[in-house]
Amino acid sequence: AFNPHQAWLMVVLISGISLAGYAALHVVGTRYGAPLLGFFGGLVSSTATTMIYAKHGKSNQAMLNLAASVIVIAGMVVLLRLLVVSAVVAFGALPSLLPVLAGGLLFGLVVALYNWRKMSNTTELFIPETSNPAELHTAIGFGLLYVIVLLGSAWMADIAGSQGLYAVALASGLTDVDAITLSSLRLFNLGQLSEQQTVTAITLAFLANLAFKFGMVVFIGGWMLARQVAIGFGAIACGVLLGLFAL
Repeated sequence: AFNPHQAWLMVVLISGISLAGYAALHVVGTRYGAPLLGFFGGLVSSTATTMIYAKHGKSNQAMLNLAASVIVIAGMVVLLRLLVVSAVVAFGALPSLLPVLAGGLLFGLVVALYNWRKMSNTTELFIPETSNPAELHTAIGFGLLYVIVLLGSAWMADIAGSQGLYAVALASGLTDVDAITLSSLRLFNLGQLSEQQTVTAITLAFLANLAFKFGMVVFIGGWMLARQVAIGFGAIACGVLLGLFAL
């Protein structure tokens, strides 16, 4: 399962996507409002964007709708990241993944547009303070996580079948969706996972990550913000699950 060259290519791919979002976020700034802040913030780190706007949403009630919109959009961008990564790493799995990713995007977009229309045009925007994703220690950290998840997934799938793989997906997805996604796609390319297993593992990881970020909103931003975010996250989760069940 482990190939050092393949592992480093995955590090370059994820760092490249994150760096593009990082650069765009600081070039665009606040000129184009919440949708682009959520989009580019999600490209860099949806978790960091969620944490930062949860803080702003709690400290400033006028920012409640803005914070909810940015957080939901950043969560949706994770699905776009998965779409790009899947197309590059394992194009053969894309037809099965597409209904899941498209379902989440479509349902989430409806809520995001509704939240955006409720926002005040005078609401002050904050650019998320994110570290440079292409720094060496960040890249090495992701590379180690990817290798650990890859080996763990292969091992658990070998000794416990799909249930073992899904357990790894749920656990690792709490903090990072990219690692388990790339690991599952790698095992799919090696013929060790079926399309159904690959899609299910990625879906579980995404849902675990969504639940983790919602818990962060509740803990940092409070229930008022969490209620608004819950609608968006719930819609995204429903769309993803409908796409999965459609398979």
